[in-house]
Amino acid sequence: MKMKFLVAGATGSIGSKFVQFLHSNGQEVYTLTRNPEKAQKLFPFAIGNFHWKDNWDSVLPQTSAILNLSGASIGKRWTKKYKQEIYESRIVTTREIVGKLNNFTQNSITFFSTSAIGYYPDSGEEIVDEETKAGESFLAKVCVEWENEAYKLKSPHRLVVGRFGVVLKKDDLALQRILLSYRFGFGVVIGTGEQWFSWIHIEDLLNLLYTSITNEKFEGIYNFVSPNPVKFREFIREIGKILNKPFMLSVPDYLIKLAFGEQSQVLLASQRVIPKKLLDIGYQFKYSEIEKALLDIIG
Repeated sequence: MKMKFLVAGATGSIGSKFVQFLHSNGQEVYTLTRNPEKAQKLFPFAIGNFHWKDNWDSVLPQTSAILNLSGASIGKRWTKKYKQEIYESRIVTTREIVGKLNNFTQNSITFFSTSAIGYYPDSGEEIVDEETKAGESFLAKVCVEWENEAYKLKSPHRLVVGRFGVVLKKDDLALQRILLSYRFGFGVVIGTGEQWFSWIHIEDLLNLLYTSITNEKFEGIYNFVSPNPVKFREFIREIGKILNKPFMLSVPDYLIKLAFGEQSQVLLASQRVIPKKLLDIGYQFKYSEIEKALLDIIG
């Protein structure tokens, strides 16, 4: 069935891939971005490219679903100013979309709101699912407020919230940096390497986004992660196997904290997250094992 999607954050790393995914599946797309000129160049097939300041809610009567994939990268250095940008790019955009939807009651629109597994605490070996309580870190607090804004959505609209794990894709900056280290003959293990690493292949993520929008049985919070998280040392080891470069160099925790400050929590936290709600409904991942996922991306 042909639908009209409005994708916010369409020119971002994931947003751009999802817009192309929708187009390849015969769907129609509006984009919502701070750079509609860039969107026009990337997506000449879009039926409309809006700036946040535009009257974009004029297309709500024709829209079946809105996805908010906006959000400043957490990979840049966390200055006080940049932390505010991380916060506002998530909370403010969600607040605006929900406000527009709550003022529109002609028909039901599905709203997909992004979140992240940064919601959860550093939990060591403990298995984490959707029922686990939030952590106390900066990212956890951002995620809590992010989701709280989404949950202000009112009837007749449907809400789906996806807590993303680390998305494995060819153009991922962190993965490119890891691959760069192997040019010197070794992989870099951050800290002890015993921290759990919860990930999802980009193809599974795109399929999940589409499925959760088009299947009305989806509602509420879901962990968008592979069912098989791995320890970071194993992740680096698997890359080394593929590249036939088995040597690894460990960088101690204190050096990571010295170099990255508060941002080091992203690198050192252990979060063994599983997609319990997806497994309970029998969802099948194409890339459930790290070896297969990495072979597809860098093999």
